[in-house]
Amino acid sequence: MTDLDVSPSSIDESSGERRAGETLRSTRESLGMSIPEVAYSLKLNARQVEAIESGRFDLLPGAAFTRGFLRNYARLLKIDPAPLLAGLEPPPSDATVELAPASNAHGNMPEVGRGRFRRSVLPGVLAALALLGIVVVGWYYDTQKSKPQEDLVASLPAAQEPAFAPAAQGGEGGAAVPPASEPAPVAVPVPVQPAVPAPASTPPVAAAPESVSAKEASVTSPAPAPEAPKAGGDKLVFDFAQDSWVEVKDPAGKVVFSRLGKAGTREQIDVKAPISVVIGNARGVKLERNGAPVDLGLTAKATVARLKIE
Repeated sequence: MTDLDVSPSSIDESSGERRAGETLRSTRESLGMSIPEVAYSLKLNARQVEAIESGRFDLLPGAAFTRGFLRNYARLLKIDPAPLLAGLEPPPSDATVELAPASNAHGNMPEVGRGRFRRSVLPGVLAALALLGIVVVGWYYDTQKSKPQEDLVASLPAAQEPAFAPAAQGGEGGAAVPPASEPAPVAVPVPVQPAVPAPASTPPVAAAPESVSAKEASVTSPAPAPEAPKAGGDKLVFDFAQDSWVEVKDPAGKVVFSRLGKAGTREQIDVKAPISVVIGNARGVKLERNGAPVDLGLTAKATVARLKIE
């Protein structure tokens, strides 16, 4: 067989994929469902649904995902997925692997000598050096960490002496005169302590009402007026309280707007009536036309709204 020969298995696989896609497409069309509806229900995008229906499974993530997509699609259309999956390529069987006994008949015998000694000793030397480095780093870290504490303890008595020296001088008069030579050099840091005036820090609080009034002014500012629709047209606004999809078509059946709206977002489009609108998961969507709410006409169990705007 040459390189140009095509194996029967590849032909069967491609034809099986096309048959599965055609079956799903024809069933969907008979049920009156659109590709965006199927994509929303299966949590896929429209391109993946089109790839499934056209048999282009090579555009999908992989064989396992493809089988899952087909199974879920068939269940959505209420058909048996087994015939569709049977037409796909079966999982590859375990390939036989020939194991040959390892042979070292022509190899060189290891030499016992200087090279083997180096290979056996080198890992131990490296490990010892690494351990020594860890010990040195730990010792250096501990010494550097303890030095600031020792310096702080040594400096505490010098800082505390000025606090008690003036009290002794004021209480006993002449008895405190002999140690006056020690407080003299420390008398400079004493005026630094009054540098924490409590009243001085309180005035900035008065700025709070200004910021509050600024916030109130921004809150009470009027909201901008909605944009007016273009002359001769209508403005449609979709408010999505839940994830929903929207499709808008003109009288010729051409799709002029198609979007999967996320919860908490808003979509605004300018259209020209008459148009047809389809909304999936319509209970989570509010529609306005030129600022006026539009009744979606949902029944008790309906989730998809179909309406015409004249």
